[in-house]
Amino acid sequence: MKSRLIATAIAVAFPALSHGQVAELLAAPLNSYEQLYNRVQKQVGADLAQARGYTGKGAVVAILDTGFEGSHPELKTQFASTQMFDASTGKYVAITDGNGHGTHVAGIVAGSTGTGYSYGIAPDARVLPIKVFTSSTWTASSTALAAGLKNATANNSVSVISMSLGGSGPLGGTFETALRNTVNADKLVVVAAGNSAGTDPQWPARYAKESWAKGQIVAVGAVDANNQIASFSNRAGDTANWYLVAPGTSVLSSYRGGSYAYMSGTSMATPVVAGAAALLEAAWPQLKAGQVAAILFQTATDLGAPGVDAIYGRGLLNVDRAMQPVGTLSVPTSGTKTVSTSATVLRTSAASWSGLRAAAAAGQFRGVSVDAFNRDFAVDYGAGIRAPARDGMAALLATAGRPLWVNEQVARDGSRFLSAVEVERPHGSFAGEDEQRTLVATSALFKLAGGKELALAGGSLAGRYFGLAELDGTLANPYLGLTRSAAQLAFGLSRGAWQVKAGVLDGGLNAAMAGQHGPAERASGGRALVGELNYAVDDAAMVGAQLADVAEADGWLGASGSAGLGLSSARTRTLTAHGSYRLSDAVTLAAQYSIARTSDARGDALLAAARGVRSEAFALGLVGHGNFLVGDRLSLTLSSPMRISRGTAKVEMPVDITAAGDPVFESRRVPLASTSRELKLALDYAMPLSATTSLSWVAALRDNADHVAGERDVQAGMVYRAAF
Repeated sequence: MKSRLIATAIAVAFPALSHGQVAELLAAPLNSYEQLYNRVQKQVGADLAQARGYTGKGAVVAILDTGFEGSHPELKTQFASTQMFDASTGKYVAITDGNGHGTHVAGIVAGSTGTGYSYGIAPDARVLPIKVFTSSTWTASSTALAAGLKNATANNSVSVISMSLGGSGPLGGTFETALRNTVNADKLVVVAAGNSAGTDPQWPARYAKESWAKGQIVAVGAVDANNQIASFSNRAGDTANWYLVAPGTSVLSSYRGGSYAYMSGTSMATPVVAGAAALLEAAWPQLKAGQVAAILFQTATDLGAPGVDAIYGRGLLNVDRAMQPVGTLSVPTSGTKTVSTSATVLRTSAASWSGLRAAAAAGQFRGVSVDAFNRDFAVDYGAGIRAPARDGMAALLATAGRPLWVNEQVARDGSRFLSAVEVERPHGSFAGEDEQRTLVATSALFKLAGGKELALAGGSLAGRYFGLAELDGTLANPYLGLTRSAAQLAFGLSRGAWQVKAGVLDGGLNAAMAGQHGPAERASGGRALVGELNYAVDDAAMVGAQLADVAEADGWLGASGSAGLGLSSARTRTLTAHGSYRLSDAVTLAAQYSIARTSDARGDALLAAARGVRSEAFALGLVGHGNFLVGDRLSLTLSSPMRISRGTAKVEMPVDITAAGDPVFESRRVPLASTSRELKLALDYAMPLSATTSLSWVAALRDNADHVAGERDVQAGMVYRAAF
């Protein structure tokens, strides 16, 4: 059976044109006429998408219509073929249009910029002219439509097919077979809903509701400049889930004789949607036709009743939103892991901050992320690289205000025991049964026969057995601090002027110990094996060397990242030389220098590894007791925290998505060396006021803070402590 279709267009008077001034949006500048007369672009947000560089370059839209005027300035450079297929005769002919309807539609899809009074939704796309209407009656048979579909489907470059036409009933088996084949060939078909003001779309738009359409057919209705359904437009009806509306009243576009015309109809709304589909296809050629339609449906602006309704269907086409991410952005990785882009954060340490900061500023962490449709979007992962946390006055005061129970005992043989427990009374001072106690720190040193000793510690006192830390906490080896909240198990042996120490620091062990005394937060931390040899030169001087093998979990050199920018493990071997000299009974001069090599640093996302990393740290200090008052304590230190001197990180950066939908990675070597050196001068003086109270002053000056040249940090504060 043959059905006859009428091109659905309503001609509107062509008014005089005048100049106007609007900001230019495209790389090829719009002229003043285009800036003034193309409200459709703004109504659907196409101008915003074009301003971000989405212009449809590479996409081809087949338009089944009355033909095109080949010499029109809007279209003469936009054709995907030098000839036009005439479906009614089955022959290729010159590109012409004796009606003007097809020329108008083509200009809405892909009219070029800077050439006249209008321009297309996808001005850099190409259009393939397929004539399906006879020149004598301007009607089209279902047979001609089927032939036109076959021609478009056979063209591998075509991704979108636009049909601004419709009939009152189904179009017969020949056409339906051709349409099914088009769907199966992964083409998106955009069809006018019709101009009879009906409750349902006309055919072939109404085929969109069929299961075999696979969501690849989009029915398009028309709205006016106020986003109200046009009086002539067929409504969504039973095709609501596959129905969009777009501007379709008084739309300016190219016309016969090199002219321009305002026309109205769902014929005009349809190429607006087809142009938007071309933008998507050009930007992300890996998208399937069903995905393109789904994006247009999901990003549409809801109109009418909330949600999908029988008038507006999915709502108004929103090109700007369609070209933006849908759902949660994630990081493409070489494995099966899914990592959220927003959670891709690296909290650096002082050792790693300045090098990574410089690399991020140089664009080394720029790549792409993907949305729910596997579309790639440019992103700078360097924004997730955060500066290290600083030990400021607020943290010091907060620590000073903690209610602690401290118990210290010294045995006759020199063994020492110390514990600090934080007490919380959430329900008031007298609700003793509700007290929560958390072990903050503990230390036990057992003096054994034959110069042997056993040293146990947990919390902030772990590691104080080694090096200069027992002399003053500011002189502790910073590499041992990489174990984070570790527990200490160590042994010592003294023979004459020589002393040997060996032990382990373990984060998991500390969590278990703390859990015996109350709620404790289990941190994976790390583990360190420590060996130390000290030699007493005389009664006043001591020198020593320390070897440590530190294994970090979920971090490297103190930096801690999420899955996207994290390293799952790292191993650092360090050699430290230290020494002290007692200037007087009350004052000791001490110094230490550490060098280290970090290896086996591996990750499974953006950061793949850290290689050849060398680092160093030093400290020089004066420590005094009882200098001015009985029981006072003074420390003055000049130090440089851990600093990477050389090394690189291997970054596997996703930079593109192939037409097959697979991520493309670029392997980059990111330098990690610090760009400067921090020097920190710190003063800490504490004096007792009574048996239960004390007052202390602290001050610190950091030059090139966190090894960033020119960064300065000055802190000072006073702390009053009282025991109750």
